[in-house]
Amino acid sequence: PEKAQSTMAAISAPTNRHDRHSNRSIDIIVHGATGYTGRRVARHLASKHPHLTLAICGRSDAKLAAVAAEIGWDESKRQSSTFVVADVVEGIDDLVSAFSGAKVVIACAGPYRQCGLPVLKAAIDARCDYLDLCGEPQFFDDALVSFDRQARDLGLLAVHAAAFDCVPAELGAALAERQLLLLNENPSSSGDGDGETVECAGIEVIHTVQNVASANATTFHAAVDGFYAASSGELSVSRKKVKESYPEFKETAPPARPKAWPRVPETPGAIMPGYNEELGLRTMKFVGADASAVKLSWKYLRSRIPEHSRKGKHVPEPRLSVLIGMEGDNSLAALKLMAYGATFSTLARWKWGCNMLHSNPEAFSNGLFTSKGPTEEELEQGGFTTFVTAYGTKHCPGSSNQVARVKISGPEPGYVATPILIVALACTILDAGKGENHVKLSFEGGVTLPGALFGDCDKVYDNMRKEGVSFDVVDDFKSESSPV
Repeated sequence: PEKAQSTMAAISAPTNRHDRHSNRSIDIIVHGATGYTGRRVARHLASKHPHLTLAICGRSDAKLAAVAAEIGWDESKRQSSTFVVADVVEGIDDLVSAFSGAKVVIACAGPYRQCGLPVLKAAIDARCDYLDLCGEPQFFDDALVSFDRQARDLGLLAVHAAAFDCVPAELGAALAERQLLLLNENPSSSGDGDGETVECAGIEVIHTVQNVASANATTFHAAVDGFYAASSGELSVSRKKVKESYPEFKETAPPARPKAWPRVPETPGAIMPGYNEELGLRTMKFVGADASAVKLSWKYLRSRIPEHSRKGKHVPEPRLSVLIGMEGDNSLAALKLMAYGATFSTLARWKWGCNMLHSNPEAFSNGLFTSKGPTEEELEQGGFTTFVTAYGTKHCPGSSNQVARVKISGPEPGYVATPILIVALACTILDAGKGENHVKLSFEGGVTLPGALFGDCDKVYDNMRKEGVSFDVVDDFKSESSPV
């Protein structure tokens, strides 16, 4: 009876975020809290946000008890704030009941291709805002078709890819583009007196990591499955469903990129690494989901707000290059990394190749991905810096107002920065639920990505810095950072 009552209360929840949140006793519930990343998300919330009411959810009561003890809960708090749901498919009613008292669900349990949609459905049924760590484009598409219209009608947000490396890439790209347009707000500022409006011709994202010795193999396995989905046709099937369900994507497609726009940035080829003179880095194409996520964010924003000043249907898309950078004198290491990447992407095209990759992630990643993951000492020593550059349509060497730079820095990216990033986004949604006028989200509901939802929200950058990841607009990447 209690479960039925909580579910009915959730179903009757108001669509207004402020009213809905004001009736919920749990600020954030972490699903998958016993996993490698979920445990760290729960720990970060408990230590950095003791004022928030936290709950945790997972498959094992014993493992949840261990997490509760780790974050300092007494027995009373453990019993009231831990929820055991052993099977998210068969036990979806239990999951809805667990979520029904929460404002925001942070979903950390993967692989999302297998269990992601039931968890998202439970969040929607419980009338919760939702964020996950998933960087799999097929899951983006499947979730969009399955739940976007319903989420919009109910005023609920479902945000994918709320993790490194998508968040720095998406929010960094949005901030750099905003800064470029701000520098050229007055058409006469272009310096040539022709009065033409300056648009963004290109965006370059370069991820670099420092002292990152290893990562958990779960990430590797998800990447294998994602690559196979793309090469086997599974992703194409999902994309076809999106195309059929969302004619507005075609109706709001951007105009062709003018041939007169400068061809910036340049992208390294598949055989030899490139070189960034400003940073002194060897660069290679980044094989993660960033480029797909950034472009999908542009598409979502354009279809939802066709007259958006920066990403409306009248604005051609800029060239996009997402790269990984290594020290410039380390050409051999760059070539080695490219060789491992080529081997991975080749094997992941076939099922037998996927089986090989799954069977030995350590061997196929040069020791980077292990079943144990990094040690606490390795996590403390790691860090990342992402460099984002936006180029104007009148860019040429020496044109200072035709380049905007954003530098993003933080701790070890996979398991220290990622909890920071997803918690900062969750807190921004909570801030929006308080009715604060300065929290500007692009829309109130729907399935989306960080860049589309938060790219124009200054509050999210403030929250990132408070959590420990800096987003700084700089004149020069080698100069001291200046806050937004």
